[in-house]
Amino acid sequence: MTDSSSSGGVARLLRAARLFRPRTLAQLAKSSERHQEQLQTLTEELQIVKSQLEQLTRQERQLRTLFEAEYDSNDEVARFETLVRETPIADHIRAAVAKAPLLDDPFPHCVIDNLLPQAYYDAVIAGLPPVELFADRPVNKQQLTVPLEMAPRFSTEVWRHMAKTVAEGIIRPTVLAKFHDPLTHWLRERMPVLGEHPLEGVRITCSDGRILLRRPGYLIQPHRDPKWGFITCLMYLARKGDDERWGTQLFRVRDDAEAEGPRPHWISKEQCELVSDIAFKPNRMLVFLNSVGAHGAHIPADAKPATLERYAYQFRLGADGRSIKTIRAKLTPEQRAYWAGKVGDDYAGGQS
Repeated sequence: MTDSSSSGGVARLLRAARLFRPRTLAQLAKSSERHQEQLQTLTEELQIVKSQLEQLTRQERQLRTLFEAEYDSNDEVARFETLVRETPIADHIRAAVAKAPLLDDPFPHCVIDNLLPQAYYDAVIAGLPPVELFADRPVNKQQLTVPLEMAPRFSTEVWRHMAKTVAEGIIRPTVLAKFHDPLTHWLRERMPVLGEHPLEGVRITCSDGRILLRRPGYLIQPHRDPKWGFITCLMYLARKGDDERWGTQLFRVRDDAEAEGPRPHWISKEQCELVSDIAFKPNRMLVFLNSVGAHGAHIPADAKPATLERYAYQFRLGADGRSIKTIRAKLTPEQRAYWAGKVGDDYAGGQS
């Protein structure tokens, strides 16, 4: 080995050794950390861009769907207006509600079949908003508030009429009359300061409600709905060929207790005993008092077809904002604790 090659090898060893000096290692570590931070920042920015692109794609698809749906909307709206004028909707609904037995177990409820005149029900189904308009929320949390803010004109007209004329103007007073006794009894029990006639002076309104879209894998555990929405109305929007299974389950609750606050009241499955499984049938509405017990729903993850879509229309009947304020002022501090908290226009949400 020559002196030059020997000295060259020593120099390389010295340079390599410098890499293991604490100061050098620290500098390399800082450089690596900077690269990791830069990579993390780029990854986060890429995720933001991806999310924005997905949102734009979704909005483009929604707008295209709206545009395509408008092609025959004038004729559809005209036919619907004729249908509304010529169909005895109110008489039909009152007869259907009167025919449905009011049951007490596990809580006051009734199942109303043939709720709407068939032609009107067909229009409601035809007026369901395109599925693309539900895509702003995660699967199995998808819903649209009624009246609809963005939908084809035909859907908008049908569901405005359904919400304001049918639900508020016809179903609300008819259901309140049917549930007058159990609702009065429950309010006397829970709010005795309101006296023997607790409904006097209380204005009961109908929430705007929502169209719910559910798919395989949907599960909502046993619960009670927000109690300022005294009565829940759940209308099954079953279409031709929809499976009647996977409707709504009604439960007795062991060691039941009053719900605190206006939010949904979740209940352990271990406390629940199944009493009834309401089949998902066309033109059927389940109505129940949010007093005791619990209800829930599920669609198995392996339900067929995999593209299954299940629609329902939910709204509630409860005290309006002014009445809630008046009632709260009359309650004792102990009672007020069970009815305190923020209440939304839809009686604090919740899904059935």
